[in-house]
This record gives sequence, structure tokens and C-alpha cells, in this order.
Amino acid sequence: MGSSHFLTFARALCVLVLTSIIVGCSSPAPKKILIFSKTMGYHHESISTGIATLTELAKANGVAVDTTTDASWFNEKQLAEYSAVVFLSTTGDVLDAFQQADFERYIQSGGGFVGVHAAADTEYDWPWYNELVGAYFQSHPHQQDAELTVVDQSHPATPKLPRLWKRYDEWYNNKSIAKGLNVLI
Repeated sequence: MGSSHFLTFARALCVLVLTSIIVGCSSPAPKKILIFSKTMGYHHESISTGIATLTELAKANGVAVDTTTDASWFNEKQLAEYSAVVFLSTTGDVLDAFQQADFERYIQSGGGFVGVHAAADTEYDWPWYNELVGAYFQSHPHQQDAELTVVDQSHPATPKLPRLWKRYDEWYNNKSIAKGLNVLI
């Protein structure tokens, strides 16, 4: 995904994430997100742009940000500090079994999760993560134009989109698609 496409996508995603965190979190504590970008496979050049963009947008909306590639941050005590964890273009097997268990408990107790771009190219041997992300990455062709149908225009992420939305982007083919997904587009 090119930097300009990523920047546009990251801004839209960040607004949605920040709105969810600010509105949905009942804690009086300051809102804080963790941006996790560890790669054990392909490393996207856009990660640094994504970190900068998400950090800038979060801070502009009163949300503190920590960033790391260190999986040891995935423990119950440390994760409890965050309203949400963003997997930013993570790839490969990035968490050990103990970190996976702590992350599962974090999500089950109401912690937020956002998977950006290659987050679907992560943790192929962890079925719980497959359900969380919704599908695993299989492949993608070269960037190309596509016409997308917005099927849920009432969701907070889609009301300003036209019913048919034309985009030039890198479109993923997925596998192990979870059942019961709420498809927006």
C-alpha cells in the first residue's frame, strides 16, 4: 500500500477508532492506545508513516499513544493501561503462548482492538486471533481500481460514503473467513 493511500486510510481509521475510544470508554482515566508493529515476516515501509499519522491524530483528539515492537508488553498489567491496541501491519508469529493468553483476557474484559492492513497476515496458528481479525491474508494482486458496494450505511464508519464507492488500492484475498461477520462494504 503506497504512503498516500495508507495516509488516507489511516486517517479514516483513526477517526473511527478514536471516536469509539472516547465515546465508548466509561473510565474517567485518560484514554490511551498502544500501537504494536512487530513484524516476523514482510515489513511494510508504510509502518513508520502509519505510526506518525495515528499518533498525530490520536494526540489531536486527546488520546495518549505508546508504540512498540516489543511483545513483552503483552501482559495483563501493561495491557490494562490501554483502551485499545492497534496491530499496525504486524506479520508472522509475533506473540508467544503466554502473551496470547493475556491478550485474549484483555479483549474478553472489554479492551479494544484495531487491525490495520497486514494484521491479517499475523498469527496463522492461533484460531482465536483468526476469529478476532475475521480472516487471514492469502494474497493480493497489484493495486487496482475497484467499485465497492457499501452494504451498511448506518455504521459510524460509512455514512459519508456513496452507495457505490470507487477506490484505487491494494485489495486482499483472504482465507479462513470467520462466520457471522458484520460486513460494512
